[in-house]
Amino acid sequence: MKRTKKPTKPRRLDWAFAQVLTAAAWLSLPMLAHADVKLSSDWDENYTCTGSPRNLIELAEMQQGRRPRSVCTRTENEKVRDAAARSATARAASLRRSDPTQRQFWNALGFKMKLDGRQHYLEPILFMTKSRPDEVCTPSDYTGQPTYRCDEGQRYTMDCHVLIFNDKFEEVGYHRIEVKEPYQFYCNAVPAIGVGDAAHNLVLVTVQYFPIDRKHASTIAEVGQGWSRMTVALRLKLQEDGRVRITQEDDCLANPNRIDTIPEARRQLRRCATGKQ
Repeated sequence: MKRTKKPTKPRRLDWAFAQVLTAAAWLSLPMLAHADVKLSSDWDENYTCTGSPRNLIELAEMQQGRRPRSVCTRTENEKVRDAAARSATARAASLRRSDPTQRQFWNALGFKMKLDGRQHYLEPILFMTKSRPDEVCTPSDYTGQPTYRCDEGQRYTMDCHVLIFNDKFEEVGYHRIEVKEPYQFYCNAVPAIGVGDAAHNLVLVTVQYFPIDRKHASTIAEVGQGWSRMTVALRLKLQEDGRVRITQEDDCLANPNRIDTIPEARRQLRRCATGKQ
């Protein structure tokens, strides 16, 4: 079996923050036994193939369908994306306009994650949450300004979610980011994820969204106006059965807030810990 290198393609870079720092030193909190969360973007892009053509004759036979094509394993990155697609498909309400048989969702940048020493994967993903098990939303067509309506009658919204998978790419944790705005919104990005307190398994997630009933951009210069960002704190708890309990903690950062970067959220956590809010 020959190991080959996958063709070069954009990697899932840890672009959102230059360093993943532990906030335990900043917060001066005692270490918990075995508790430790770490994020990494060091993806294994290697894969193996069997049945690769050994010469031009075998290549021609393969192209003509007279020889079986190569069978290649999927990379670590691809396995996580496949798992996230299955999870999103089961929960998403909206359908793809280009293919109404498929549910609509959008992947954000995910990370490999060590949780209490065990390998996991943290995958943010965007989709319209079902309000009931059988809900379907066919996004309505429009001209000019988007209407954010479904043909079935309800409004077309989008939420940001966090999925966690174990080292077998099985879903072990799920959380819909709660944004307590007084209006319906469309979450269109997860710009950053970082560690807030490694010793206590606290992860910070920055989401970006906008109200669906506000006048939307009609020129390129207006794109981004009216968009809001907030950062939430998620406490992760690895349970005995291998599931990961995700709890959103809003006491310190507030909800909604306008904390638009991971470093600012860390500073706010530090102020809360010292009582200097």
